[in-house]
Amino acid sequence: MNLAIRNSIKSFIVRYKNRAVATINWLGDYGMHWFMKEFIVGREFQGQMIGTFLYRFSENFMKSTLKENWKVCIDLRASKGQEGFYRSLGFQIVSEKETGSGMEKMPGEE
Repeated sequence: MNLAIRNSIKSFIVRYKNRAVATINWLGDYGMHWFMKEFIVGREFQGQMIGTFLYRFSENFMKSTLKENWKVCIDLRASKGQEGFYRSLGFQIVSEKETGSGMEKMPGEE
């Protein structure tokens, strides 16, 4: 978690009794685009609205950095089975026809 936080443009952390229990880490340009790198909520803290609060806090931060009449795009790659959570936050699954295919490469595994 510490490595992910150090290598992000912006990170937000929720602590409980001096222990990090949730984090959301972003890459972004403080303008038109943000990409959610990691969004982690400890298992024992899931289902308590901590993730929702953390995401909403992050989104409000992003909105606060926008210049007048600008819009921002927030992208993420949902973990399998978590799509419903992200839909509850207002995200939509985009089809290949709309945006092209999402792609990845794992160097050394070709």
